[in-house]
Amino acid sequence: MANSSSSAETNSTGNSDSKPKGKKRSLGEIIDFCAKAIVMIVGLPIRAAAAIVNQFVANGGAGRALVGGILFIGGSIISADSTWQLIFTGPPVLPWFEPTWNWLNVPFALFNPFFYLAFIISVGVQVIEAHALRGKNPDSARRELQDHMVYDLETKPSSLCH
Repeated sequence: MANSSSSAETNSTGNSDSKPKGKKRSLGEIIDFCAKAIVMIVGLPIRAAAAIVNQFVANGGAGRALVGGILFIGGSIISADSTWQLIFTGPPVLPWFEPTWNWLNVPFALFNPFFYLAFIISVGVQVIEAHALRGKNPDSARRELQDHMVYDLETKPSSLCH
């Protein structure tokens, strides 16, 4: 019993020694702490959004490459659908403006090797377009396009009129 009471005394004195002996905070310091906490809590979503946006706009940012990759793959899939329908006369894979679209068209295309050939063709076309436009001023690219659009047919070819 004596041991238990002496250990209780050391615990009670040990607990009192573990508390920091400092001055109490003044009302101004408490208000300042609360204001900083509120600003941190309210500003956290804004700071997080700013950090994410920074990844998309900074040169060499990971977000910029991610968005570019997603747009490239998405554009290639849309272009592959057009190539698939035009060259290989396949059913439409994507439902935009297609009255004959059906959910079964998607697995039909995914298990058809010609759809992958259409995808490779569309990637090739996009790479060629990118190399043609990279580093050009939009005005000079427009002028070059207009220079190449000088072909004007007087009448329709007779072989296309049925």
